[in-house]
Amino acid sequence: MRSKLSKIAVVGAALAATTVGLISTGPALAGPPLGTNTLAPGTGTAATAFSMNPPAGSSCTGSGSGVPAYRWQTYFVSAAVDASTLTYAAGPNPVAGQFVSPLYDSAGGTAVINRNPASSPLGLISGIPTFSLSSLVGQAGLVNGGYKMGIACTQAGALDAGKFWEVGIVLSNVTAAGFNYVTGALPGAPTLSALTSTSGQLAGTLTAGTAGSTATTGYTITATSPGQTTVTLTPATAGPFTLTGLVNGNVYTVSAIATNSLGDSVPSSPAQTGTPNQPAFAPVTGFTAAGAVGSVVLSWTAPAGDSGRTGYTISSPTAPGAPFTAAAAATTLTVTGLTAGTSYSFSIIATYPAGFTGTSAGPVSASAFGSAVVVQNISVNRPVGALVLTQRCGVQGPLPDASDFVFGSMPALGAFPASATGTNAYGNNPGVAEPTLGVGGINDPLYGQYPYPVDAAGIPNPNYPTNCGLNLGIGKLILTGPRAGQYFTAPGRMSQVTVVDTRDTNTLWTVNGTMSNFVTGGGTGNQTFLGDYMGWNPSVTDDSDVTLAGYDQTVTAGAAVEPWNAPGNTIAAGSGLGAPRTLASAAAGSGLGIATLDARLKLIIPLTALNGTYTATLSLSAL
Repeated sequence: MRSKLSKIAVVGAALAATTVGLISTGPALAGPPLGTNTLAPGTGTAATAFSMNPPAGSSCTGSGSGVPAYRWQTYFVSAAVDASTLTYAAGPNPVAGQFVSPLYDSAGGTAVINRNPASSPLGLISGIPTFSLSSLVGQAGLVNGGYKMGIACTQAGALDAGKFWEVGIVLSNVTAAGFNYVTGALPGAPTLSALTSTSGQLAGTLTAGTAGSTATTGYTITATSPGQTTVTLTPATAGPFTLTGLVNGNVYTVSAIATNSLGDSVPSSPAQTGTPNQPAFAPVTGFTAAGAVGSVVLSWTAPAGDSGRTGYTISSPTAPGAPFTAAAAATTLTVTGLTAGTSYSFSIIATYPAGFTGTSAGPVSASAFGSAVVVQNISVNRPVGALVLTQRCGVQGPLPDASDFVFGSMPALGAFPASATGTNAYGNNPGVAEPTLGVGGINDPLYGQYPYPVDAAGIPNPNYPTNCGLNLGIGKLILTGPRAGQYFTAPGRMSQVTVVDTRDTNTLWTVNGTMSNFVTGGGTGNQTFLGDYMGWNPSVTDDSDVTLAGYDQTVTAGAAVEPWNAPGNTIAAGSGLGAPRTLASAAAGSGLGIATLDARLKLIIPLTALNGTYTATLSLSAL
């Protein structure tokens, strides 16, 4: 009698917890079971006596006689329960919405709980009785489906170091009088993606759940809607699917189950819902509003590719009498009774028979006039844009400090504008002058239009080259530091360059500079040295401010280029301006406007170069 009461108390506790919705608050996940129990016989009924044993040598961390004391427990739970989260007092703790119970022996129906592991070998699980499932017959919550049975080691009611062993079991033919069982696991519930709808159809993707103990043989997808015929689909494999034969405008609930040789999984959760419908037709095009005396005239072009149109509905939040309707063949509507000087907005949508919808167009706005008016249509062309690069000889913007270990102190420099007179910084520039067309050529006849010269038709022509001269003076020997006695230095300032971008494509642009080799005389022997001996410190002096519409030209100066290779500080091809280097750039979407660019020039002359006047060309290009 005492053992029977114990059984009733444990199962009753589980059922009561299910009723009031208690949730397991056991320890954190301890991972999967350590092994699979062996069940014999593997099939039977609720009355069948069977043995269940973990793998040979399965043991707890300690024995029942130790301190603290260890125990081994049994459990019979729904397949969805993670046994590693259970705790044990008088059997496993209840879990809301799931079946949870200990196992009972076949001799007297006693709950197999809180059993002592052996002292020797330490912790060995022994004395496992023969079990029977007859004590579970008629219990609330026990239904056809998948379950798990197992043995778990505990210490003070909590799982002992993740030590538990289990086996899957499937119940069938469950009644108040009994059931059948078979060892194995059903497939886990599949999942469904969100559904997309078309006319009479819902489509989605089915994803397989966890594998069962036998291969999944197929799936059943079911779509139900109140008052409508249930539609099913039975794909052999998971993946994309389309349910057809559905009624437009009805909300369908779609769920899926997986099947293997042992039976069906629980339904997918959550179920997905969808409403099949004919895709909306395209909106009207060319929808416009024009003011008239006491009215607004609306015009439009019918939607492309529609069929069965019954008319149009024109809505307005403020026009008296709205909404308005127009015939299916109409392309205009005059809305009257409007207040002069008041702006009204309108939207339009084509109408169709039930199950078909249109797409709204608008809003458009116009104001009614108070008296007769005349209208003059004004048109204007935006000119073709271009990327234009110009320079002003001897004009320079301010430059920041550029001191370094070779040139020494190079403090910040002020601007040298076009209106300046006298010597420029370093005293070497020839003064403000117009650029020429080529070296020694005529002054650029379009100089007066800088920074945006155009031809007679107003079209910009940024492609012709212009020339500015720059004299860096006489080099000065480096007297201190690691390069003392190795090079002459000749600093300078580049003539200011202006970039104007008016291209409506608003793509990126970059201004690059390349230095040719320095040559004197006939260019033989040591009468030349590399353009890589020239470096620069680029600077963006100005770019266009934010427009009234919020557009802001953003130009970034290129990196400083020294005429030596760091960290080795050696001169080599490609270390200076002998290869193309970026003076400045603008990213796509931020280049429109006018930007002015400057740079401090740094030239070192090797002592091995012969005496003489050397010339080279700094070529700048915008692309």
